[in-house]
Amino acid sequence: ELLREQGEAVQLLDLAEVDMSLYLREMYEAATMAPGLVKLQQQYILEVKKLVFVVPEYNGSYPGVVKLFIDGISVNEYPRNLGGKHIALIGVSSGRAGNLRGMDHLSATITHMGGWVLPNKLPVSTVDKLLDDRGKIGHPDTIKALKKLAGQLIAI
Repeated sequence: ELLREQGEAVQLLDLAEVDMSLYLREMYEAATMAPGLVKLQQQYILEVKKLVFVVPEYNGSYPGVVKLFIDGISVNEYPRNLGGKHIALIGVSSGRAGNLRGMDHLSATITHMGGWVLPNKLPVSTVDKLLDDRGKIGHPDTIKALKKLAGQLIAI
């Protein structure tokens, strides 16, 4: 929403809603990738210049489905996936650290693939306490930090 308010075109890919049947053994060969996975890659990865990853904490890292998605698309158009793209990271957790370790792990994967991670990774701690009745963040300091990060991504 903050990016849209600044006039940026935004798409949302929620990996929790992606059909898990796209992640087949065949995804590790570009010629046999599921067409649905190729379509997601084209729309949400290859055709964009900037990305924002919002990653919840799972076992001290980022969710396995994020790694599975990145691995799945990496066999097709490898250099164009994350290479040269500017990427903002937001970690969320119900605990105190805001998924700092998970953002570090994801940052290592992204930079290995040639992406540029913004230096101000944003940890959002106790996220469950920051949400209002509509599921929106209502905490003023967190909104301020999100606006700052959005501004940095736009400025690049």
